Amino acid sequence: MSLSSLGLTALDETVYRALLCGDEASPDLVGTSAALERLVALELVRLEPDGRPVAVDPEIGIDRLIRRRLLETSAEQRRIADAWKALHLLSAQRHGPDRTVTIERIDGIDQIDERIWSLALDAREVLTVQSDRRRPRPDMLPAYLHRLGEGVRWRTIISRKSLADPELMEYSLTLHRAGDHHRLVDDAGQQMVIVDRSVAFVPTTPDDCTQSALMISQAGAVATMVDLFERVWTHAVDLEPHPASSLTPRERQVLHLLSSVDKDEIAAREMGVSLRTYRRHVADLFDRLGAANRFQAALLAKQQGWI
Repeated sequence: MSLSSLGLTALDETVYRALLCGDEASPDLVGTSAALERLVALELVRLEPDGRPVAVDPEIGIDRLIRRRLLETSAEQRRIADAWKALHLLSAQRHGPDRTVTIERIDGIDQIDERIWSLALDAREVLTVQSDRRRPRPDMLPAYLHRLGEGVRWRTIISRKSLADPELMEYSLTLHRAGDHHRLVDDAGQQMVIVDRSVAFVPTTPDDCTQSALMISQAGAVATMVDLFERVWTHAVDLEPHPASSLTPRERQVLHLLSSVDKDEIAAREMGVSLRTYRRHVADLFDRLGAANRFQAALLAKQQGWI
């Protein structure tokens, strides 16, 4: 497997692999010195006090290089996103204050993915509905997991029948356990992606997101799609339902108080904790349930047999 995507030339990789095997880079090989300098700069090789080059463990060096490249890619995509924002502003200024562009057509799956990810990189929340034609994207998995690790709230609705594919089932579980909470429905409906409740992407042709998509930023239309998502999410089933036996006594107490006490101040007194601590327990429980409010939390807890 080539390491060219991480910025290494073929010679760099040859020298690095030779050093990993304990071989000294041949001094008469053209370009070896320059390759060693690049490898040292990339922190894949270190020089001993006597000047001898030693390869850094790939689990450390390559991992560090991957993370660095992800950050560089993220920065570049953010710059591209800023350019798109400038384009929309300039277009709006040209057409006048009442002619702001709120719907844009994007052609080609690569361009669609690029536009979605340029926004998702800075997003606080992403909501997605995946069609039955969803396919795993292992090429995007590292960036996906990196973004989830940064704490973005990601929720995905998929259909039960789409999990008949073992590869897709494994892919969905990987994302679900990393923080992209998946829920199942009998029919997921049309595919959509909503970023920060302000921009939505939908296919121009129903059930086919590979050809072109519409990017919608009209507030009323996006709010309608968010409402639809939340309604479906409330009645969907968790990809990995938590049995009631997995609840801690504290979580059981919080659930009981949520369903029986209206005011947080009263609930906190009953628990014998501060208001801030009680609300933190509630927020943790909401995250576990994938709920956005008290009503959803109570409904989802009942669906899963927790109360």
